[in-house]
Amino acid sequence: MSKNKQKPEDMQSQPKQESSQQQKECCSQDQCQCNETQTCNCKDEAQQYLALAKQVQADFENFRRHALNDIKEARVAGQKSVIEVFLPCLDTFKEAKKLVTDKNILSGIEMIEDKILHSLEQLGVKKIEAVGQKFDPHLFEAVASVSQPGVDDDVVVQEYQSGYTFNDKVIRYSKVIVNKAQNA
Repeated sequence: MSKNKQKPEDMQSQPKQESSQQQKECCSQDQCQCNETQTCNCKDEAQQYLALAKQVQADFENFRRHALNDIKEARVAGQKSVIEVFLPCLDTFKEAKKLVTDKNILSGIEMIEDKILHSLEQLGVKKIEAVGQKFDPHLFEAVASVSQPGVDDDVVVQEYQSGYTFNDKVIRYSKVIVNKAQNA
């Protein structure tokens, strides 16, 4: 008599165990076979896995986009550093042209200078035009000022050192001499 009878506590714990076994069985199958009276976590788990997969995919897309952006920035930074090394060479050509008196040598120097300038333009480097322009502190660095009659105030009258932009950003400011009107 006592062998067949179960305590009330055991009876309550048995259905819970059966329910959890059914949940485990249900969740391990491809399709949910649970009826409405059973509690099933299959759909919830599927939604959680789907949300996790979407999050992983979004994280990967963000990583890929950032990696491509980092590569692009590194490439531009590398180009900029090489270009900055070549700019003093262009200044040397300008000084050499002042000293050379032989027309053949001068034309050779000008050809080389033009070839370098053309190559730099293909990379996105542009020379800043200064003489005759209104002084712009975003493009020019004033190294001196003079007073010339007949020239407007704050106009660049002479370029001491050429300035350049790379991808529309100044990489070297033009060093210029600016006209300043004298106060009477």
